[in-house]
Amino acid sequence: MDVLDRKWRSRYITITKEISTWSKDPDTQVGAVIATTDGKPVSWGFNGVPMGVEDTEERLNRPTKYHYMAHAERNAMDFSNINNFDDCVLFITHAPCSSCATSIVNRKIKHVVVHSLGGFTNDSFINRHSSDSMECHRASLKMFGEAGIGYWECCDEGIITFKI
Repeated sequence: MDVLDRKWRSRYITITKEISTWSKDPDTQVGAVIATTDGKPVSWGFNGVPMGVEDTEERLNRPTKYHYMAHAERNAMDFSNINNFDDCVLFITHAPCSSCATSIVNRKIKHVVVHSLGGFTNDSFINRHSSDSMECHRASLKMFGEAGIGYWECCDEGIITFKI
C-alpha cells in the first residue's frame, strides 16, 4: 500500500477531519495523523491545551489561546512512541505554521498532506490570515522545499490541487 495513493490520501484526510472535532478550540479545530508510507498508523493529535494544564474558557479564546494551545501536528509528534519519523507522512487538516514546520523538518517527516480547505490554495486561508501569518506559512513551504519534504494539498475526492 502507498499512502500517497489517491484512495489512501483521502482516507487519512478523512481521519484527520474526525480527529479535529476532538479539539475544544471554538474557532479552529485541527487534526493530524502520522503514518508510514506503507500505511502503518504511527500517531495522531489535535490542537489543544497541553495535558495537565487547565483548559478554561478564557484560554480557549483569542488572543490568550495563542499562548496555551499546542498544535495538532506537534501533539502527533510528541505523543508518538517513536522519535524517528523517516519514511513517514503527516496528514493534517490545516497548513503548518513555521514553528511546527521546523519540528517536521527536524523529525525527518518525508511528506506533508494537507486538506485543501485548510491549505494555501484556499481563498479563505488567504482572507483569514494577517500578513505576518502568511509570511509564517510561506516560510513553512520554503523549509519543506529546501529539506526535500513533499507538500501536497488535496480535496475530499483525493485530487491533488497543489504540490511542491
